[in-house]
Amino acid sequence: MQWAARTTNVKLPSENQSTFETTDSEKKVLTLLLSIGFVTLLFATFFDKNVTSAVMDQNSIFGNIFQNYADQGAGIVLFTAFEIIAWTIWRRVQGNILKYVMTGGALIFAFNQMLAILQDMLSYTYSMLNNLSKGIPMGVANNTSAVANYPEPLRWSAAIILTILLSFVFFNWLKDKNNAAISYLLNAALIGIAVVFIAQTTIGDMKALWGRFRPYEMTTISGNTMSEFTPWYHLNGVNGHNSFPSGHTMSGWLFLYLTFFVPRGNISLQKKMTIFGIAMGILTGLSRVRIGAHWLSDVTVSSMLVGLIIFMASRLLTAHFVETRSSLN
Repeated sequence: MQWAARTTNVKLPSENQSTFETTDSEKKVLTLLLSIGFVTLLFATFFDKNVTSAVMDQNSIFGNIFQNYADQGAGIVLFTAFEIIAWTIWRRVQGNILKYVMTGGALIFAFNQMLAILQDMLSYTYSMLNNLSKGIPMGVANNTSAVANYPEPLRWSAAIILTILLSFVFFNWLKDKNNAAISYLLNAALIGIAVVFIAQTTIGDMKALWGRFRPYEMTTISGNTMSEFTPWYHLNGVNGHNSFPSGHTMSGWLFLYLTFFVPRGNISLQKKMTIFGIAMGILTGLSRVRIGAHWLSDVTVSSMLVGLIIFMASRLLTAHFVETRSSLN
């Protein structure tokens, strides 16, 4: 594999824990993104309704693409993590029975994540197609959670095929890596699982506590088309509405964590994955405002929270988003 060849005999971040420091580039990017976040949140505090009124379009192709297919960041991180754990067990656990049982168990967890990924993708896709057939805006879908509006055999067969194929890819990718590289990837996998759990729990609990109505849920009472609107800092309590913060935006930003599954010697790919992760976070957030599923403040707060969670996780992992040559020496 190309990755293995490019990372032979490279020191890993974990070998330099005592000297690990946030780089100047990371400080600048973090400061820039947080500054943009705070300014955007301040703007949204006063103009949430105006922004939605100006840009909302449930027929937006941009909004529908990201609604259908960008909500997979969490699942992809977990699938990758369980694949790494499975083949690390295969390499390190002694005893055939225990090895097969533990590896199989980890692969079952990976398969379950693939099922969840396909559930979201198929649910939104079938909702969109159903809307188009009825002549209603294609973005009018179940924005809260996936619904079973697709053939279950399709989801299961696709999940089985994809899991088998990708398991072969992960096995071949990991089989020639040295122990230091495997140890790093195992740490990245375990911390990645924690990142997804913390992000999902934080955003999920806040959604329930805030009880904020989504833009497309606004009703008309006495001619007021924004009668259910509340600002982002107003807690409504548990009422079945969960616009704040944005879950899709959370999952979009979790693509950024995939950077830490890139071998530490492959700086070029780290740069590309970091740019990809930041772009997915920003574009997913913008798409949610465009399609009328969230207010600007919803996606801004979600972006800031998840971005900080990933940053703190990277410090725990002692890995830079993009390694410098000096950090690898």
